[in-house]
Amino acid sequence: MFDFTEIVERLGLAPSTTRLLRHDRIGQAWLRNGRDRFGAFVSYQFAANSPYAKAEAACHFVPGPTTPDGRLTALFAGATRILGRRPWTGVERPALHHPDVIETSESPIEVFDLAWIDAFEPWEHRVLIDWGGSARSWSQWADRQRKPILELRATAADPPFPGFVDFLENVRDVPLLPQAWQAALASVGGVYLLACLDSGRLYVGSATGAEGFLSRWTSYAADGHGGNLLLRQAGKRDYLVSVLEVASPSASPTDLLTRESFWKRRLGTRAHGLNAN
Repeated sequence: MFDFTEIVERLGLAPSTTRLLRHDRIGQAWLRNGRDRFGAFVSYQFAANSPYAKAEAACHFVPGPTTPDGRLTALFAGATRILGRRPWTGVERPALHHPDVIETSESPIEVFDLAWIDAFEPWEHRVLIDWGGSARSWSQWADRQRKPILELRATAADPPFPGFVDFLENVRDVPLLPQAWQAALASVGGVYLLACLDSGRLYVGSATGAEGFLSRWTSYAADGHGGNLLLRQAGKRDYLVSVLEVASPSASPTDLLTRESFWKRRLGTRAHGLNAN
């Protein structure tokens, strides 16, 4: 099976001195705001257990969709050479500086001078790999952890919107979705379902305001409850969000509340779920 380490070798890097880094959702958000901002973001690292220690190069990834059997994936974002490092004093800027990205952590930080490796650019946003089972091990050596390539996309374009019937995402990932997806979610309202990944309990809600589903779901991503009593009591948890019904353009807020009540009865979310009323 073709793996990512073979790409590393073919493009002239030594796997034994190359780190594979799967950045978190914050990194994913910076990447969606542009390669220059993402490069600045990855130039700052905690001094303790730096992922760049003893490395000459790094291949950067962001989270991809989880496989049906629960394994993590990662989408290739680019490769950098590590040219230098120094303690972050709040004054010096990294080589990949951007004015929107300034490290503000109170923990000891190192700033790294990185340089994009042009040979890897044609592969950016096209290679999806099997990262494995744990997000904690986010920094690994390329020669020790050979990552199978799951998908090689023809272009670097975002995947197409799956449609409302097939839409299923973690609600905390909604602010990170492609802009075209967000535009589709903002264009309509309706009735939706939240499914708690920890307990399996369900919550039915409706999106009636401006920017439709997007506005309602981003509130859950921000605080974990969106103002709902039982969700607040449950604490911030992971929820899968899906669309039960798209509202017709002529539907009134009262019509949507009627349909919301129907789905609460049908799914039993008042008696056994997370709906308090």
